[in-house]
Amino acid sequence: MKKLNELFNDKEKKKLKPLIFLSCICILGLIAIYLMPQNKKQTDVSTDVKVQNLTEEKVKEDLESKLTKILSKINKAGDVDVMITFESSEEIVPAYNSNITTETTKEQDSSGGERTTTSSTENKTMITSNSNEPVVLKTSEAKIKGVIVVASGASDPTVKELLYDAVKTSLQISGHQVEIYEK
Repeated sequence: MKKLNELFNDKEKKKLKPLIFLSCICILGLIAIYLMPQNKKQTDVSTDVKVQNLTEEKVKEDLESKLTKILSKINKAGDVDVMITFESSEEIVPAYNSNITTETTKEQDSSGGERTTTSSTENKTMITSNSNEPVVLKTSEAKIKGVIVVASGASDPTVKELLYDAVKTSLQISGHQVEIYEK
């Protein structure tokens, strides 16, 4: 390979140094811009997921606690433990104001050709209340996959049937989703 001195004369070298320096700065700037938003997005998403998981876990624990409390009040049920598994989490659908703008442009060139361009933009804004809380259109409850109840009184078929019916009624689920076991 030829050396740099052989390829360029002194005048060309003087022009080349600032270009190389500027290129390096641009490349470093692009790398920094690319990395900064990506890290922020990942942090925001992981924080949102953690908050959502904590909320879902609290809802699950509250429901299990309430069910345990009510089932233990059934005559001869004894000590009761409950576990609930969910198929899906709660879904909240907020209200939005939506504004759709459509613009059509027709152009003709000198040879008689015609071109039509249509562009459409949609602007969605979440509707909030006076306290800046989103207005909710619909809330879908978390879907229960199954329930296990372990009770010391479940050896008695009558108590087992009462526990079984109480779980189905309180959670509004099918019988195949409920299992009652003896402690």
